[in-house]
Amino acid sequence: MEHVRDNVYAKLISPGCNVGIIATEKGTLIADTPLVSRQAGEINDALVAAGHKAVRFISITHHHPDHVLGTNLFGEDALIIGSRGAYENMGKHDPAEVENWANSWTWENQDDVREMVGAKVSPPEVVFEEELTLYIGGVEIWFFPLPGHLAEHTGIFVPEAGVLITGDALFEDHHPYMGQGNFQVWFKSFAKMRDLKAERFIPGHGPVCGYEAIEKQQRYMEKMMEIRANWNPADGEATIPFNAIDELLDFYPLHGRPVKIMRARVIESIRISGDPQF
Repeated sequence: MEHVRDNVYAKLISPGCNVGIIATEKGTLIADTPLVSRQAGEINDALVAAGHKAVRFISITHHHPDHVLGTNLFGEDALIIGSRGAYENMGKHDPAEVENWANSWTWENQDDVREMVGAKVSPPEVVFEEELTLYIGGVEIWFFPLPGHLAEHTGIFVPEAGVLITGDALFEDHHPYMGQGNFQVWFKSFAKMRDLKAERFIPGHGPVCGYEAIEKQQRYMEKMMEIRANWNPADGEATIPFNAIDELLDFYPLHGRPVKIMRARVIESIRISGDPQF
């Protein structure tokens, strides 16, 4: 567990998503979840060691499996919070989707994969339509839309600490997944993130970062849009300049993921840049 600022921490999990952690006197709130029970135990153990209370609240930025598989790992009394879109889409949880995602990574422990595929996912119990402000143990926490990665996507901001938990609205040191996205809407979310003037960002994937991560991801996406403006998907992937794809692959590390898989992801993202999914 990494201390970010004041009462805010991060558990950086890869494969998997980052977990934002907000400690309060009424219990700890986490933004998104770990994948398996041993990771949940590590979070609670680290909180106790730091003099904080265990996880009592879980907020969900969006419904993708790597962000929600741990909704039942903190006891049945943990309160789950999420947007209307997250609530509706979490009801469509599909173990086969989890297995497909898991198979795109290399795992040291196959028991982890089995636990993930068999995970029971619970939807939010507190559901908000647009924005929500909670005061938990005297800590002010904002929940608000950050669409782009998905229409339903939300961010979590702790004003006093100046920390924004972005979920997959922002990636650092990892290639973003954009297959269900809308680039123009995403750029508006980047502008909203800049306007908050946060001190630190906990991205959905990768290390805790600053505004440079937003600028880099926007350049990455703008490069895709430039390629898409001169490419008709009907002409086939072979008509994309090979060096253009290599340039995009070089933006971020692959973290051991097969080049073939990541090249296909980049090509998909180029197509989506001109074909918004919502």
